[in-house]
Amino acid sequence: MSDLLRRREIITAIPIIITLIMFAEYFFNIPAIASVAENLRTWAVVISNIALGLGVVNLVRNHGRHIQKRTPGRWFFSAWLLLMFVAVLAFGLIGTDSAGYQWSFQYIYTPLGQTMYATTGFYIFSSAYRAFRARNLDAALLLIAGCFVVLTNAPVGEVIWNGIPIIGTWIKENGQVPAYRIFTMTAGYGLLAYGFRVILGRERGFYGGGEE
Repeated sequence: MSDLLRRREIITAIPIIITLIMFAEYFFNIPAIASVAENLRTWAVVISNIALGLGVVNLVRNHGRHIQKRTPGRWFFSAWLLLMFVAVLAFGLIGTDSAGYQWSFQYIYTPLGQTMYATTGFYIFSSAYRAFRARNLDAALLLIAGCFVVLTNAPVGEVIWNGIPIIGTWIKENGQVPAYRIFTMTAGYGLLAYGFRVILGRERGFYGGGEE
């Protein structure tokens, strides 16, 4: 029985059947298929919650092991993580309107999120320094457009020259928006192609296999 469940045909057939049911439920008004699709969505939620619970158990086991063994340089952070996990979980179970939950969200979660977001600025500057080098005409145009957009978002841009915000706004509306749409469409086509490869059983990575 275990060998049968590990057969590649079974592993390939399950996502194909589920995908076809979801497609049929979306495009056709068939009550029987809609009922099956609803049950599949319910099972997906149940399985996701089970996976989340297993993740919590694994988290507690791993960090509890570090605390028990007093792993140098790690056990203190593991203890702090578990302490905060239990505290936030308790606040959440009490209710999101409770004073403890609001305090932890306002004075712990929000400042930490802002700090993490702020630290990405250094990486952005580093990437911009490497990218904005006028080695050729394309790079020079990218550099000029980037400077106009940056100065448009900065208050000092209008002080330097009142035409900078006008040019920067034009670049964002006529250059950034179409480029963003192109990236979105390309990602959509790529996702569609990936989905068809999964349905046809050609995407080995999805099924845990290697390259073709």
